[in-house]
Amino acid sequence: MPRFPSLVVAGCVVASLTVPTAASARIFGTQPIPISVGPHGEGANGPSGHPAISGDDRKARLVAFDSLASNLVAGDTNGMSDVFVWRRPRGRAGLRLTRPARPSGTLTRVSVSSHGVQGNGASMNPSVDGSMRRRPHCVAFQSTASNLSPRDRDPVWDVFVRNLRSHRTTLVSRGIAAPAVNPSIDGSCHRVAFEAGGFVFVARVRGGRPHALGAGTNPSFARDGSAIVWERAGGVMMRVGRHTLQVTASGSDAHVSDRTRGEWGVVFQTAARLTGNDTNPGSDVYMRVVSGRGHVRATDLISAYRRGAHSLGGTSLAGGISAYGALRGIVTFANLRGGSDTLYYRNNHTGNIDDLAHASGGPFSIFDVATSARANFVAFSSTYSGFRFDRNGAQQDVFFKALRDGAAL
Repeated sequence: MPRFPSLVVAGCVVASLTVPTAASARIFGTQPIPISVGPHGEGANGPSGHPAISGDDRKARLVAFDSLASNLVAGDTNGMSDVFVWRRPRGRAGLRLTRPARPSGTLTRVSVSSHGVQGNGASMNPSVDGSMRRRPHCVAFQSTASNLSPRDRDPVWDVFVRNLRSHRTTLVSRGIAAPAVNPSIDGSCHRVAFEAGGFVFVARVRGGRPHALGAGTNPSFARDGSAIVWERAGGVMMRVGRHTLQVTASGSDAHVSDRTRGEWGVVFQTAARLTGNDTNPGSDVYMRVVSGRGHVRATDLISAYRRGAHSLGGTSLAGGISAYGALRGIVTFANLRGGSDTLYYRNNHTGNIDDLAHASGGPFSIFDVATSARANFVAFSSTYSGFRFDRNGAQQDVFFKALRDGAAL
């Protein structure tokens, strides 16, 4: 199903965590930084969600998200959800964010036409390009607007790509009558995967009719464009070249790494017990290593205390996997236990797991987790009001953080 609900999560009464006054507000400290804020750090006047991070090696220059707020940029008068891109400041300023993400960096609305006209419909679910070798410059998103492209004059959901260099907006879901949603762009801004009418399609950004990969929903491209994963009939499918295989018969919210030494890492969440150390009745996060021949070579429980240990318990939600995730990269996930959420990362090289951020007032006070290509940064949505510089209470916001232990919270 389209990932619409998280943008409009209802407000809830949030209990406060005790935050030491000496805690650093830098992104390399113990606190996440809100990026869905106004020009002077003021709280957004509407909910924000669905963050996506550019895949540009260790840089993570761009973070995109959607928001119903009208006070993030000047001239936002359409009363609709829009897609925005925050550009992290260069140099030392981008590492020492001691205030909210703005006025540091820049925020731009990208759900506009090639002439800069704001959309007359809702826009959401962004995906950002960029890979280990390419700088990011494109944002894919879905929209009901009928004024973003001369080729689209109806209010049905369509997929568009905004080129940040040329400032052009292109209709990608050309010739698709069914609502086109949940786009995922490859790292070089060449192809976009999306779902429409119960099928997964892939389209070239520069033109051509989209072609179907098969039945399914919620596709996700590898940063290097070498593979696509998606959900079908309660399981996870994977496309490599011209070959399609089933990664698992039970799983959802899948993400795939780049191809490394002929293998891919596919991370997903499932309530099925796929390994002997899964003692948890709730959902867990797993990684399966898939070989170049399309065989599942290994299955690893990620949401555990450490590699090989029993599961954490509670409910765990898949976040993402870094470019080299299958061998020595990072997997992120959120875990809900006892009304408190914790954002974790697992180092696949060492097998260790560590916490990044804590929130309470659930269920699911931390969700929509996005991971950069080297996993040195994460972005996520949260309704928790206790993070430093969160100025609009329990309203849903988007946060940015470096991989640094959050235990001091």
